Parts: sequence; structure tokens; C-alpha cells
Amino acid sequence: MPKTAASSAPTILRATMCEALSPAVGRCAWTILGIALLTLCLGCQSLVPRSKSPSEVTQANNMFDSADDSPEQVAADAASDAALEALTWDDFQPKNLTRAVKKVTGNGPNRKVARELYREAEGIYREAAAKPENQRQELFVAAAEKYAEAADRWPGSALQQDALFMSGESYYFADYYPKANDQYEQVIKAFPNNRYLDTIDQRRFAVARYWLDKNRKEPESWYAFNLFDQERPWRDTRGYALRVFDKIRVDDPTGRLADDATLAAGNENFASGRFQKADDYYSDLRQAYPTSEHQFNAHYLGLKAKLMSYMGPDYGAGALDEAEKLIKQIKRQFPKEYAAEQDYLDRASAEIRYKKAEKVYKLAEYFDFRAEYRAAGQYYQRIVREFDDTPFAEKAANRIAEISDKPGKPEQYVPWLVDLFPKRDKISRVQDAVDAYEKANPTPEAQSPVQQAGFQQ
Repeated sequence: MPKTAASSAPTILRATMCEALSPAVGRCAWTILGIALLTLCLGCQSLVPRSKSPSEVTQANNMFDSADDSPEQVAADAASDAALEALTWDDFQPKNLTRAVKKVTGNGPNRKVARELYREAEGIYREAAAKPENQRQELFVAAAEKYAEAADRWPGSALQQDALFMSGESYYFADYYPKANDQYEQVIKAFPNNRYLDTIDQRRFAVARYWLDKNRKEPESWYAFNLFDQERPWRDTRGYALRVFDKIRVDDPTGRLADDATLAAGNENFASGRFQKADDYYSDLRQAYPTSEHQFNAHYLGLKAKLMSYMGPDYGAGALDEAEKLIKQIKRQFPKEYAAEQDYLDRASAEIRYKKAEKVYKLAEYFDFRAEYRAAGQYYQRIVREFDDTPFAEKAANRIAEISDKPGKPEQYVPWLVDLFPKRDKISRVQDAVDAYEKANPTPEAQSPVQQAGFQQ
């Protein structure tokens, strides 16, 4: 597994993120984004998901309570085991057949056996921790299997919680990351509020980040399958990493790494060109974690994601409206950061106004093409009024002068044929009646701004 000193990690990660982002957003406009993603998502930690130092392995082992083997406890457990091993009608339900088979074959719940297996696993774990790094893997895997077996023999107990977690830790230190993640998820599924949540989140976050980095260095094809590398999932390494980030957010939404996982998932989607998905994560970060240290970055990167996700004047302008709001929020909530990024934010604001004006001008051209000059004139007037600082204002003003003497609506060549068909709805009939009355009784007060500008009705 690749190793990198913590002091050199920022340089390597900066280069990695910039390299991943450049194809999606261009060479010049987003140079600062690579540095931002580095600082926000990955910090200055190592690329490897963990340290293999003996002190950390030993520390993990010391986090657990030893099994209680007192005579009183053993006697109390013997009676409980007899009841647990007895078959019941509930065991014959389809969903419980596996449990019934274990009871019949003598592999059902047994607290004494569970404690013995746990004690054996602890011995193997300690032995593995004392070995040199290149001799640990097999022992850690053996310990993980023993811990898992112990957990299976005493479901719903504190020992099961400890055993499942230790099984995950053993796989983690053996570099079996997919299996470690599976064990961690079993802990959370069986014990949602377990005492190891913080440690589990740290492990899973590190594993997900490692998978993304490895996939970036060694990209997988869509048809690739992994049969031999125990560090990676069997396929779709990137997808598994993003799933882990989501699980961290869902399993422990108030945890210390929930906002970090949200930001990391957003950054990965941004780097992959999935700007709408990235925008969803940044929006979630702004709304669900208002006290997060990543709030400015969620606003700043969310602004960029919205601008990149805008699909053009033929589509909705919702992303532009939201991007404009983000600029105002950044200016109000983060004055220091706004001053530092003012050059980009000013350009982004100008870009938003240009694209909004372009969309309105596109609508004006549509009605202009259909010879509906009244509607076209209204849109041209709006451009002159609201977007006078864009190139479209001059075009709109020129076009207003050109169509000022044209009829508001195109001439109906076969009115008798149109009259054969019923009106579309009641509102249309009422509107037609109003138009007929205004045409027969024109007054200055009844004229629209476009009429006053010189358009004929």
C-alpha cells in the first residue's frame, strides 16, 4: 500500500485534485479550486488510510472491556444459554431458518462459547500487534474471523458490539478495507448509538478517501472486476467510496465528520463533472450544518457548481437565481473571504447577469420570429430596463425601434376557420372580450407601456 509522510501530503493532494478538476472546468478559471478542495476536504493528512505503527494497534486493543468470567456470571449464563438453544416455533419462519440450523447443529447462541472465542481472538490480536509489520496480516485476519464468530454466538450483547468492532479493526489493520467496512456497518446496524461511532467514522472516512485516491491513480474501466486486491472493493471503487461518505452522513448525522463527509462527496462529484450532484451536497452542507467550519466553502463551491450546472438559455434559470443569492450571502456572512475572492465574485456576478439577459433576449427573439411584436417588445423593454449593462441592451433598443410600427399580433388569414373551433377556455374568452373592448375604446390609461412606446394593437 502506498505510504506518504504527513508533511508532504498537502503538496501531493493539491496536485492530485487540480489534476482531476482541470478537464472539467478548464485550465485557467478554476486554478484556485484545487487548492480549496485540498484544504477543505483532505486537510494535511496522509493519503494512506491509517498508520501501521505498533502504538496505534495496541491503543485500539486497549479500548475494549475484557470478558467477564466470574463464576457467578458463568452460572447465570448457563441457564440462559439452555433457553436460547431451545427451538421455538418462531425459528421455523423462513427468515429465521438460518438461526434454526445453527441451533440444531450446536452453533446457536452460547455465552460461554462466545467468551472463549472472544478471549482467543484477543490473544491473536495482541500477537499480531507485537509482530513486525510484514508479518501481521494473516494474524489480524485470523483475529477478525474469531471476533466475528464470537459476535455471532451472543447476539444483542455488549460482547457482540465489542466483537464486531474489533473484527472491523482487525480487518482494517490487515488492509482488508472492504471487509472492515462491512463489519463497521454491522456494528452500526445492530447498535446505532454504540460507543465506537467516532472511531468508526474516522476509519470509514479514511478508507473512502484512500479508495478515491487509488481510483484516481489507477482508474477502473466500467467492466473491471477486482478478484485479488483485498484493499479495494470487488468493483466500482469510486462508487463504494461515495457510498461510504453517504453512510457516514446518514449513520451519524451529528458526528464530527458528517460535514466533512458531505463536503468530500460534493468535491468528488465536482471533480468528476457531476455539477448538479455536487450542488446537492453543497446545499445540504449549507442547510444541515450551519455551524460547520466549511460554510464558506459550501457557499463558494456551491456558487461554482450552480454556474457549471446551468444548461443554457433554452432551460430554466433557477440555478442562476440561486447563484446570485449565494453571492449576496457570501458578501454578507463572510466579508473577509469576500474581499479575498472579490475579483472572481465580481466576474461571476457579471456572468450571471449576462446569462439572464441572454435568456430574456432568447424569449424576445422567439416572439419576434412569430411576429408577435407586442410580446417581443415587452421582453425587449425588460432587457433595456433591467440589463442595461449587458450587450443585449443595445440590441434590444435597436429592435424596439425597428418593430415600433408593426402590429402587436400577426394577422389572422383565415378567421372564419378559427371561429369554427371553440375557445380554449373561459379565461381565453374573457381575455378576447377585454382585447376587443380596448381596441374599440382606446384610452391613454388603458394603453400598455408597449402601446405608449408606439406599438399598434
